[in-house]
Amino acid sequence: MVDPSQDLELFAMILAGGASSRLHASSPKSTVDKPLLVLDGKRVLTRVIEAATQAVRPEQLVVVGPAALPTGNIATVYEEPPQSGPYMAVRAGLQYFSQQFGPATQHAGVFILGADMPFIGLGMDQLVAHHCDSQTPKAVMAQAGGRLQPLLSYIPRGLADRLFAEPALNAGLMPTLRDTHHHILEVDEMAVADLDTYQDALDAGITF
Repeated sequence: MVDPSQDLELFAMILAGGASSRLHASSPKSTVDKPLLVLDGKRVLTRVIEAATQAVRPEQLVVVGPAALPTGNIATVYEEPPQSGPYMAVRAGLQYFSQQFGPATQHAGVFILGADMPFIGLGMDQLVAHHCDSQTPKAVMAQAGGRLQPLLSYIPRGLADRLFAEPALNAGLMPTLRDTHHHILEVDEMAVADLDTYQDALDAGITF
């Protein structure tokens, strides 16, 4: 893993602003939203933040979601309007980086991470290696079991700024990322295991 104190070119955003509607609909009892579920005594969002900060300086990480989320010293921003889809969430994260750090440099890259994947750290090393080992890194999406997961992905920051320049309400990430010249990175299935439903959460070891 890269030393985050040395690499100023790496940024990351964690998308945490969804409504967790499938989880709530499938749960037999009232429950918190997905990022706030607890695994082994730790919130899933906290686990994702810890995985991200193994690769990215904390000040170059942002959580895209409500300001009330328990993010510690990590900044939060929220897409406008709220819950207007992952495309708009990524756009909000990129705008935050531009406001805080200025235009993207030639070698800057950004990780896009989901807030409901408790084992996402299992895939981070490979994404970091792609950034570090390539002279001109391309976009990368993780894949496991034949399923692409755009919420474990890497995009050169300058390219991301162009891809998400225009607003698109309630749009997903897959159509935008599919249209780029991207690599597919095979990862452990646990790395992309999410908590979309009550059963998914049980399978991951969440206790209610």
